[in-house]
Amino acid sequence: MALFRHLHDDAFLAFSRDHKHLYAACLLDLHERFFSGAPAFPAPQQVVHAIYDVMRANPALWDDGDDFGALPEMISARRRRIRKVDVALTSEKGDKALGLARQLYTRLVAWGWLEEEEYGLRVTVDMAMGPLLVIQRLASLNKDLSQRFGGLIVQIRLNLEAVEKLTPEITDRKQREAALAVREARNQADQFTKSLRAILADLKRIRRTVMESKTVGTRLEAFFEEFVDQLLLKDFESILTVNHPYRFRDVIVDLARRISYTSETMQVLAEEYAAASMASDLEEGRMAAADDLLAIESIFEQIGEMFDRIETFRRQLEARVRNTIKYAERGAQGLVGRAGDLVRRLDALLRKGRHDEATVEWNVEPLRSPWSEHHQAPARQPRRPVEARELAGPPSDPLYELRKQLRLEYIARIAPRPEDVKRFLEGQVPPFATKEARFMQIGTVDDFLAFDCARRYALTGDVPAQIAAGFDLEPSPDTPPHDSEWLRCANFVVRRSGTTAKGRAVHA
Repeated sequence: MALFRHLHDDAFLAFSRDHKHLYAACLLDLHERFFSGAPAFPAPQQVVHAIYDVMRANPALWDDGDDFGALPEMISARRRRIRKVDVALTSEKGDKALGLARQLYTRLVAWGWLEEEEYGLRVTVDMAMGPLLVIQRLASLNKDLSQRFGGLIVQIRLNLEAVEKLTPEITDRKQREAALAVREARNQADQFTKSLRAILADLKRIRRTVMESKTVGTRLEAFFEEFVDQLLLKDFESILTVNHPYRFRDVIVDLARRISYTSETMQVLAEEYAAASMASDLEEGRMAAADDLLAIESIFEQIGEMFDRIETFRRQLEARVRNTIKYAERGAQGLVGRAGDLVRRLDALLRKGRHDEATVEWNVEPLRSPWSEHHQAPARQPRRPVEARELAGPPSDPLYELRKQLRLEYIARIAPRPEDVKRFLEGQVPPFATKEARFMQIGTVDDFLAFDCARRYALTGDVPAQIAAGFDLEPSPDTPPHDSEWLRCANFVVRRSGTTAKGRAVHA
């Protein structure tokens, strides 16, 4: 399969045998010792001795009941050797364990996790790309799973603010290279989404752990250790304090939209994408930059649902633990159980005759009968024959009818008709005149909707016949954009039919 084309066919046999935990510990140790951080090219003997050290530190993972006792320590002095503590007692055990370590090393090589390379007379051990990426992910899962993204949202905002300042007049390479921060901001936004999914998955795991606890004590212990210590004090502190993503969500969305609507900035992004080999030409670079900005905008517009789910899971988990504590005292080990035991002991004392006239002063509620003549079940009546009648119409709900009418009005208003757009343009452009969109005044919501519809007509060139009969709409990307309180977009020109090429331009 293409999914595992970089892995050996038997790679996952290491995690399916009896000693899978030992193989996992060995691979994690080898990755930490030789294949992360500074480059290292160990010899096969060094790798075998590293596996031996893992076996010596974790005897429960491999001894299978054999009495190996305390294994001798391996020390390095050019050549690794067994320290001679007591040759009579340790050499045989150490040789047997070292033989098992060589067997593990041979299997890891055969399964593709390790590979040997020859450089002249020297043989070194390395890890291929596929196994290295897999073990990196396994190593990250073995560490602290809590996500840290408190400064991630701020970094995305700063990157987009730096990109917004770019113009074609800027020639400094360091300033123009800030355009590549758009791709980095998209990757950071993807990482932020993955972090939210990780928190949601961790909440599900914690809820399952808490609910599977057999006793109240273990349930509360699981709640405080798993939820409070590991998740609440780390991840929730990152997102529910001053670094809450809602604080910068609207700012990031507005920045992404303004950049995508500014032709000068998009030109710089296209040039830098092409220069960095992220696109083959300027047009492809423009499209790639637009895709990155759209992805950032979409992610931050839709994070509300993810936060709602996280908040719902948190409330459900806290409610279940709260109910556990609330009803814990009603069990046999709570107040009722202790009171019952006390009553039984008092009854035993009375039966023995030691306290014949013992009384307890208390107000007792008068007994009331739970029965009532009005609570009796009615007698079964004879079955009535089926009668043919006209079906009654559905009940009329005034509120539903009102909402339906408002919805129809909203749909009709949100999608202006060509005559509405024509009426708006007639009010903006005088007869036999030309007017640029950046000088048009938007006063109402209907004006905004008609203006946006006219902008789409100009960009796509698909103008309805009713409007094309009286107006010509053309894009004008080389002029300053329209920038008002309603929106910021690329400029376009509206020309009344009959206007000559030298027609006068109206700017106000």
